Amino acid sequence: MGNKKGGGRKLLSTVYRKIRGFINRPWFYNKKFLITLSVICSVIMWATLATNISPVETKTISAVPITINVDTIKENFGLDFVEIISPESLKELELDVKVSGRKYLLTQLTANDFTAVASANKSISKPGSYDFTLLVTCKNPLLDVKIEQNSQQIYVKFDRFIEREFSVSNVMAVGATIPKDSNLTMGTPYTNVSTVSVSGPETEVNQIASVVVSADINKELTDGETFEGNIVFLNEQGDKLHLNHLTIATDITESVSVTIPIRTSKEFKVGVTFKNAPSNFDASKLPIVISPSTLTVMGSPDAINNLKETYTAGEIDLSKLRKGTNSYEFALSLSTGLETSDNVNRIKVDIDLSKYKVETLDVNSTVSKFDIINYTGTRKVSFKTVSLNNIRIIGPMYVVEKLREKDIIVEADMKGMETVTGKCTVNAVISVKNRSNCWAIGSYEVEVNIG
Repeated sequence: MGNKKGGGRKLLSTVYRKIRGFINRPWFYNKKFLITLSVICSVIMWATLATNISPVETKTISAVPITINVDTIKENFGLDFVEIISPESLKELELDVKVSGRKYLLTQLTANDFTAVASANKSISKPGSYDFTLLVTCKNPLLDVKIEQNSQQIYVKFDRFIEREFSVSNVMAVGATIPKDSNLTMGTPYTNVSTVSVSGPETEVNQIASVVVSADINKELTDGETFEGNIVFLNEQGDKLHLNHLTIATDITESVSVTIPIRTSKEFKVGVTFKNAPSNFDASKLPIVISPSTLTVMGSPDAINNLKETYTAGEIDLSKLRKGTNSYEFALSLSTGLETSDNVNRIKVDIDLSKYKVETLDVNSTVSKFDIINYTGTRKVSFKTVSLNNIRIIGPMYVVEKLREKDIIVEADMKGMETVTGKCTVNAVISVKNRSNCWAIGSYEVEVNIG
């Protein structure tokens, strides 16, 4: 007994001497060493307290992703996951997990530390809703935390995915109006989409009977406008379907639109123009009948307002008219978006010259007037031709019978000859002095010298 006590005293004495010797070292009282030692001791004390004394708390970890085990179901039966039916809070495939544990552990936790896996409770071989068990676990087994609800029952919908194509059957402009007592009419709305391809759960796709494009307008229109459109699915009864799991593709790359044409109408006089006519020719004195003589044209307000007061059906070569009845027919040609109210597509023109007379004359520059027209150049132009023979003049009998050589005017048409020099041949325009209802039949040329 005495030996044991003596050995103990000896051990304590040895430890005391070593500690005293360690403390008495000069570097032990160095300021930097003491600061470092204090920090280390503090950390050790905090860790000890946090581990053994820190209170147990709870924390909710948000947005833990849910995984549905579907591989074998897809492979064996061609069924795809559609959605979680219940509980509603899990429809976004995310779960809030409530856990408890030491505070210092909870501060470290994120959604990535957990798994939430749903497995079927029975075999799945056909479309429908099935009971699954959702099991939540912590990925790190070293984290001493408790999941308050690590298991729950959920209901999951499965279906086969199919694809179908539909033609757009109707276009709707909701709330579109035009001003009252206006000369405007609203045309049939149209869309830039012709077909819609739909893929998704078979039970949803098979509910679709028709596809329409709709736009919410709710405003008064005074001209055509284009609005953003929405694709709407209808069932057999024409009721709108609310289908949440479809993928939609259209035959266009741009966004879906609805255009509402606003139209107005205006009456226009129908006329024709004449080429190879003398400058003093008056078309209003010509015995001409145009059928129809007026057109009611419909189109957008801007397009109608940009039209001239007279619709020109076509051009007639005056020099080719002959004694008797001259008949022409012109196809109606309107700009895109314009149309006639009575579906006119051709204009008929009759020029009755049966009461006109043709007189043949020879002219000479010493008696008739020879003149230059349409010349914008700077060079001098002179006639080489001084006479023309067999000029055929047509007009009312009472006028033509009295015509003389001095009544004829020969005009050399110099249009486009600004850069030409020397002798050249140009067209001659024949007119009758002081007579706007006579002209020359046929074509004539004269020789001039430029420069």
